Amino acid sequence: MQCPSCGKEIADGSVSCSYCFKQIAGPSGRSSAMPDDDFSVQFSRATTLWKENLGDLAILTLVFMLVGWIPIANAGFASGYVRSLISLSRGGKPKVGDIFSAWDCFANVLIYGIIFIVLMIVASFIPFIGIFIHFAVVIFGIPGFYPIIDRNMNAIDAIKWSVATVRNHFVSWLLAVLVGGLLGSVGAIALLVGIIFTYPWGALIVIQQYEMRKDDQALQGA
Repeated sequence: MQCPSCGKEIADGSVSCSYCFKQIAGPSGRSSAMPDDDFSVQFSRATTLWKENLGDLAILTLVFMLVGWIPIANAGFASGYVRSLISLSRGGKPKVGDIFSAWDCFANVLIYGIIFIVLMIVASFIPFIGIFIHFAVVIFGIPGFYPIIDRNMNAIDAIKWSVATVRNHFVSWLLAVLVGGLLGSVGAIALLVGIIFTYPWGALIVIQQYEMRKDDQALQGA
């Protein structure tokens, strides 16, 4: 059967599309229940995309690593890298040129990044509970980068959206950020060059969570 929203071929009887995550109407014409916090769906989708595009993703990530060390400008390069992965999630192909084409959201990403880093630094100076604050900043803060990069949302609205979506879907965001971060860094731990293979896998996991939450009606206008 085909998804009525994106047109992709999906398994017969599916209750939601594994590509765009839209609900599929059942025999009664009403949408079937969507697995709201099913992390396995996101993990499976990210892994499939990663395996099917491993070569292109490795080249994309290698180029990003080569330019990503440049101060300030790396905010723009990171935005382009993430946009390329978002495009892949929506049926596109990862392209090296994407890394250098996201300057329209540069200012908002930079502002958001500065706020994020300042909060992390402040947390590091707070005895004992600073560890928990640091953790909270990571979990509640990372999602906000995605609507800025995807929709050029301003930094303040991104903070509101990020806090709202994590509050409403804490477990699935927690799993996405932790598992995505672990997989993304394991290549550097096991074998330095391996990061060009594992980093995009981890990033795609978090992006699948963003794709599932980006149109959450409860968060519109947040």
